[in-house]
Amino acid sequence: MNFPPPLRFLIPALLLLLGIVSTWLDYELDLANDLERDFNDVSIQAEATGVRLAALARQHLALGEIKALSESLSDWQHVPWLSIAAVVDANGRVMACSSAQWEGRSAEDTPAATAWKRAKESSGKIMEAPTLDGGDVIVLAVFPVEVSPQGREKLLLVYDRANAVAHAHQDARQRIAWSAAVIALMCLCLWATLHFGVARRLERLARSVREFGEGRVPSIEPVHGGDEVHELSQAFRKMTQSLADRERERNELERAVIDSAENERRRIGHELHDGIGQQLTAVLMAMNGLHAELQAHAPAHAEHAQHASQSLSETLAEVRALSHGLAPVPLWEQGLEHALQALADATTRSSGVRCVFECPDPVNEISEATACNLYRIAQEAVNNALKHADSAEIRIGLERRKNFLVLEIDDDGCGLPEAPLDGGGIGFRIMQHRTEVMGGRMEHGAPPAGGTRIAVYIPNSP
Repeated sequence: MNFPPPLRFLIPALLLLLGIVSTWLDYELDLANDLERDFNDVSIQAEATGVRLAALARQHLALGEIKALSESLSDWQHVPWLSIAAVVDANGRVMACSSAQWEGRSAEDTPAATAWKRAKESSGKIMEAPTLDGGDVIVLAVFPVEVSPQGREKLLLVYDRANAVAHAHQDARQRIAWSAAVIALMCLCLWATLHFGVARRLERLARSVREFGEGRVPSIEPVHGGDEVHELSQAFRKMTQSLADRERERNELERAVIDSAENERRRIGHELHDGIGQQLTAVLMAMNGLHAELQAHAPAHAEHAQHASQSLSETLAEVRALSHGLAPVPLWEQGLEHALQALADATTRSSGVRCVFECPDPVNEISEATACNLYRIAQEAVNNALKHADSAEIRIGLERRKNFLVLEIDDDGCGLPEAPLDGGGIGFRIMQHRTEVMGGRMEHGAPPAGGTRIAVYIPNSP
């Protein structure tokens, strides 16, 4: 895939990325708010519980009821998050505890060790800013019991928030999972809309425009729908119809120009053959008679008459050749095959270059316009081979292949010059134009033996 990727992929991907980032930030913010709210709830409860248990501890210690104090602390284990509640003396020995296993032991060996450490570092109640331990999981609180003015007993409270924190994280993860799933589904729907509703339709329109430009389809296929893509396809369709109409008019005008030029060539050829040619023939016959008479009565002047007669004969031959080039008699009277055979024979006689015509099977039912265009293409290709290719042999081939009438002109010369390849040869362009007028295509290249090959393919030639 090219970079940057198409918009139908890029836009949903960017939205998905932005959605995930925003959801992650929301997850972090919600989690922080939940943890802070939970911590405030625990702190408030620790404050209230500590005040009541401290008062209760003072009453029991004043009466020396240590066992009753332990039972009272045990009764408070149902308080949410409360892990341990212990009363320690000045030396840190646990006097009473909500868990009997820690009674009589040093506070440093119990879960309240950190709370005892904080108690030794400060006097009075320790509930300043949140007292945390274990990464916002354990909340510690210390309250002085103050049984007597000299008493240094303290109440240690440990709140374990592990379950609450775990639930907060789980809830936040569920929220981010649901949010990400919704965002992903929305991005998928957006991609489907862009891909199937816009991109695929634009791709179909672009393919239709490209095929029209290459001449493979007569018009652009409309894209259905009621949006801008449909309107764009309709605009392209109208434009292509207008271009097709103009192209058809241009082809008709060009065909008319070619027909008019061909008719004019034919008229001039006939005038040369039937008019000037006949007059020159009459003059030649008169000159031949004059030469015979002078040879009998004035032999000294007979040689001049012979030279004039010979020059006149050569002029008549040139006029006939010119008239046949402008209006080839075999083409109009005997058909394309005989005209091409005559062209090959005339080329061999006039140039000394061997020119052969090959037609495996008779080619019938060719319109006069098609035959004329094919003959002119062969004539131009042969002339190009004689002028530029320096060839020793030229082949003219005519045959039907499947649904095509194929005309080929091969030579064994030096190859096609650069000018026709670059569109610079006027003769080459005229051959292409004649081929397009017939609705065919022209190819050029080198045959296996080298040289140049011009091939014209006319589909379903009438």
